[in-house]
Amino acid sequence: MKKMTAAAEAAPPPAPPAAYGAASMVDLEDSIVWNACECLNRTSKSSVANILKQGLRDQEELLLESDADEQLLISVTFRAQVRLHSLLLSGPADGRAPKTVKLFANRDNLDFDGAEEATADHEFVFEDMSLMGERLELGRGFVKFQRLQTLVIFVQSNQGGMDSTAISTLKLWGASDQGTNMKDFKRVAGEAGEGE
Repeated sequence: MKKMTAAAEAAPPPAPPAAYGAASMVDLEDSIVWNACECLNRTSKSSVANILKQGLRDQEELLLESDADEQLLISVTFRAQVRLHSLLLSGPADGRAPKTVKLFANRDNLDFDGAEEATADHEFVFEDMSLMGERLELGRGFVKFQRLQTLVIFVQSNQGGMDSTAISTLKLWGASDQGTNMKDFKRVAGEAGEGE
């Protein structure tokens, strides 16, 4: 058996591998410009901060509720461009939780009629409450949410066909676009063809 040298014994353990995929994504709460966020058709006692801000979003009784009908049109603005990867949405189990939710990337001045008619960049349909409160990845839709400055969330309907919709939590995960330097990526495809 070989004896370890003193230098080898004193060496720190190797660093863990860098996180990638879902594990590398962070809560985007710190990237949100709060005074630029808005929600159309909300009750006067509810706010976007109730469902997005840490501390508030963790209190089930603090809701974002619709007013005149079941639809909500939420606009979330970020300080700098981000890449949205996944989200978590939850609501009360009394039939007011969202059912059909459409996501739009960088759409300014979108109103209810426009959101109804436009093709969403991504859509979630919660057939029942089973996926409520689960982190849901955008999957292939992820590419449409690169360089995201504004996210528009259109809640089209709710679980029970109720007159109002309520959301208790909305969490957004992603990464800042500022740290991406394309020069750091290897040109694998180009290098594979060289020398053949």
